[in-house]
Amino acid sequence: MTGSSDWSLYTRVVAFLARLLVRALGRVRVEGLTDLPRTGPLIVVANHISNLDPPLVGGWLAPALRRRPRFLAKMSLFAGPLGWFLRSQGVIPVRAGGSDVDAYRAAKAVLDAGGVIVIFPEGTRSRDGQLQDARPGVALLATRTGVPILPVGVSNTDMLLGRGKRLPRFGTRVVMRAGRPYTMGLDPSLPRRAALTDANEQIMRSIAALIDERHRGRYA
Repeated sequence: MTGSSDWSLYTRVVAFLARLLVRALGRVRVEGLTDLPRTGPLIVVANHISNLDPPLVGGWLAPALRRRPRFLAKMSLFAGPLGWFLRSQGVIPVRAGGSDVDAYRAAKAVLDAGGVIVIFPEGTRSRDGQLQDARPGVALLATRTGVPILPVGVSNTDMLLGRGKRLPRFGTRVVMRAGRPYTMGLDPSLPRRAALTDANEQIMRSIAALIDERHRGRYA
């Protein structure tokens, strides 16, 4: 599908199937999805503790926004049938191990067109369920574009289907909480590198405020 703000029948069906999948495995509670912006560019940031996080976030966020969110995902996932599906959803591949100029430009193009980008700032699933440090590109994208950031917190999906687990723990209660959109800029009193680090800290703390205490780690 094309179009960064696509809300076609296909997009709605995919979101419905994502919700169906997560609900078939666990008990889901979702909070904070009222009065979200249905127009204009938006950067969604969420913690990442399970492979179920993308269908959980996308499955509920898409109908709340009435448009298709575009995810960023690591390049290694773009192989075989999964790779075909990710491309069909407009997922943007990101190279591991540092900055990816192509991914940055692709994400910025989506935002320039008024679309929604979903980023897991940690870059990969947490090994212990606690918040890790954010990769530097997230704050760079947010501060350069001035696009509103929507923090989303996911709790307990690591208990439902944790890293390295083949089978889910059926019936686990999982929670997704959305905060309120905000914009941010770099602190002019700090050197650029320090200002980006500070901006990343703000992003992770906005997520930490939305997740259960056991997930917060050093952001508690």
